Amino acid sequence: MGLWSNPEIWSTEPVVLPGPWERGLALDMHSQPGKEEGLTTAGDLLDRFKYAGQRNVGPVIARLVAQVVREGMEGHLPEVVVHVPGARRWGRYFLARRRRIPPQKDLARWDEKKENVRGAFFVRRAEFVRGRRVLLIDDVYDSGATLEECHRVLMEAGAREVMVAAVTKTRFR
Repeated sequence: MGLWSNPEIWSTEPVVLPGPWERGLALDMHSQPGKEEGLTTAGDLLDRFKYAGQRNVGPVIARLVAQVVREGMEGHLPEVVVHVPGARRWGRYFLARRRRIPPQKDLARWDEKKENVRGAFFVRRAEFVRGRRVLLIDDVYDSGATLEECHRVLMEAGAREVMVAAVTKTRFR
């Protein structure tokens, strides 16, 4: 039985993430419809992990995202998994930042978000993504600008296909 077919575990379908990639999914929206502070289950888990320091929910989030990928990527499982580089460095990764960038959540307009991340990322080891199907993971899909920029550099580095997955999607307008 899949995650979304069991209402005791999860009550919503994954959210499709629009963008230039082949496929993109998030566990759920970040907040409830019409409620700024009313978080979904996925939004609550992510906020507890990011802002309340409850690192024990990290493995739960990882398992849920992995299940989204298995069930929702229609047989297009990744050969390489990379994540959008954040403020912390947890070991080696193939995608890196060239410079510090202000948080996207602090910017309101699409053009500001797009400009903020333009040229901010690069592929550290292109040989690991060249010719492969890559899954790009981020915590929150807001406007899509960060994932679009990362998608661009992965494709320029020779990735055959880039799919994206996020924990939540905001209600960015």
